[in-house]
Amino acid sequence: MSKEVLEISVMVDEKFDMSFNLVEGIFGLILKVFGK
Repeated sequence: MSKEVLEISVMVDEKFDMSFNLVEGIFGLILKVFGK
């Protein structure tokens, strides 16, 4: 039971990390464009 929950939480953490990196990359791109 707890092992399954742990695996699911790890999967969710990885998805959040990926989407956070994606948002960070897009935000950085926007800042570069407006910074020039």
